[in-house]
Order: sequence, then C-alpha cells, then structure tokens
Amino acid sequence: MNTSISENETREQYIDTALKNVGWVKKYIKEEVNPVKSDFINKHLVLFDGNIEKNVDLFIDYLLLDENNNPLAIIEAKRFSKDPDTGRAQARTYAKEIESKINDKIPIFLTNGNIWIFIDEYGVERKISGPFSQKDLKRRRDLYNHRKNPATCKINPYIVDRPRSVQIVRSVSEYFSKCHRTALIQMATGTGKTRVAMAVIDILIRSNIVRNVLFIADRGALVKQAKVNGFNQFFNEPVGDLRDGFSENKRLYVSTIQTLMKGRDKESKFFEQFSPGFFDLVVFDEAHRSIYDKNNLVFKYFDAIKIGLTATPKESETQSTVDLFGEAIEDYS
Repeated sequence: MNTSISENETREQYIDTALKNVGWVKKYIKEEVNPVKSDFINKHLVLFDGNIEKNVDLFIDYLLLDENNNPLAIIEAKRFSKDPDTGRAQARTYAKEIESKINDKIPIFLTNGNIWIFIDEYGVERKISGPFSQKDLKRRRDLYNHRKNPATCKINPYIVDRPRSVQIVRSVSEYFSKCHRTALIQMATGTGKTRVAMAVIDILIRSNIVRNVLFIADRGALVKQAKVNGFNQFFNEPVGDLRDGFSENKRLYVSTIQTLMKGRDKESKFFEQFSPGFFDLVVFDEAHRSIYDKNNLVFKYFDAIKIGLTATPKESETQSTVDLFGEAIEDYS
C-alpha cells in the first residue's frame, strides 16, 4: 500500500471502492455537501462550487442518503497516511449541523481508507471493518428511533421460567441497556444456555435494539439445537440456515463457524458476502474458541452486539476470551 497517496486518491482507490463493495449506488453518495446552507427537509443540497464564505461554510466529505434523499450518515475522510481520528471534531460539527435541521441523529464514519471508526447514534465509538450498506443504515436508524429500554422489557416465561435463568436474562438485559456491546454468559452444560440466549434475543428484538441475528456454533448439533429448539420454537418467522447457502432475506440465521470461514486464504470468505453492519447481534456458542477461526475474523468483521456462550468455569477462561467479551457478567455455573 502506498502511504504517500493524496486524500483524493485515497477516496478513489479505497473509500469509493469500499462503498461500492457494500452496494452503494453513486446517486445516494454526495461529496462536499455544505451542511450550513443545505435544506435537508426539502432535499436541496448545496455542494462546493469553488467559493467559500469564510467562517460560515462547512463541507462534508461524504453524505450518505437513503432512497428518499434523507441523510443517513456522514464520512470524514483523511489521506491514507493520516490518522482518521483527526477528523473527529470536524465530523461532530457537521453531524450536529444536520441534526439541528432534521431532528434526527446522524452516525459518523471516520476513515483513511484503511482504518474505519464508527460513531453510532448513541455516541458509542469503535473500530469497524468497513462501511455499512444503505439498508443497514436505514434499519439501524429505524431501530434507534423506536428503541425501548431492554432492562424494563418483560421476560417471556414461555422461553425461561427457572429463577436462575430468569435472573441471568435480566442481568444481561440490564447490561445491554447501558450500551455495552459484548457480554459473556457462563453456564454449566445442560443448564439451558440455548433457552437463555433465546430469551435475551427475544428481549433485544422487542426492545428494538436488534433485528438481524446470527447464532454461530462449531458443531452441527449445536446449530440444529439453536435452530429447532430455539428459533423455530420461540419465534414466528423463518430461519436462514447458512449451511444451505447465502441469504439476505431473513432476520434470524444460524451457521457453523466452518461455513462462515469457507473460502481460500487469498479469496473472500463466505461471511464477507454480508455487509459489516448486516447483523445487529451475533451469538457465539463456544465458536469464538474454534480452531476454524483462530484469529476471530468473524468476530472482528461484524459490527454487532456480541454474546459469548460458554460452559468453561470462570477461573479457566483464557485471556483471549476476556479480551473479546470481557469478564463473565456473573459466575453462573
């Protein structure tokens, strides 16, 4: 990679390509938009024309629009050799200018074409693997605008009714209500991990925190259990089994980690057919330990709330697991 390329070259070679790869159509990508003088309500965008009114004009590198030409997100771009963090203050200024006119939160991408940082509607910042598709951003906006507090959402007694399981679900729900992005649930084998996971998923869906969910395991039997005794039993909608092939028309999915990792080293992996923002929640049933994904590529690729399910005693947890999910919320074994 040539680190001496200009910002314009960075845009053309890396950022524009990344947007195209997740399905963005050029007419919904506007560059150098003036957020001060644009009328976002009436869809009249003022673009840079070579003239600048000093101490007044601002210009957004990229403004991403929905199909009705409403703002979905902004991208602050830096040349390949610069730290994308340097654009944070600028981007926040642009976002606030738009928000003051449309009364809607605007998420932010910061990038130099290599590193991508995302600041979501909640103000939570994190590194991501790349930009999201238009559909992803629309879905996430809709979720944010209709969100409820998962901590106050009633637990479905049809899914879990054992006092210990109910307490686990409540603790996890309260944890995610504070905008945490990862959690590790540790329960002994045979104590109902799948049901607990389904109860948490049910709450997060009904709270409009998540919509698209992926459950991963490294054994077919565990995937079948999640599909048949989990999703099929407690949710009234079809389940996409990625072992049968790629699909984007479902909301609930199951897969083995082996399926997601298909593809030779120099080729794209199966999971990369999805946009990094396609899943709102990914559940790893011991899959984060799998030899089939030693570098946790799936974990790193998807920008999602992530839940790890493990039967390993807390004192035996590896540092890598703690690094991924944090300490188990409670020792439930």
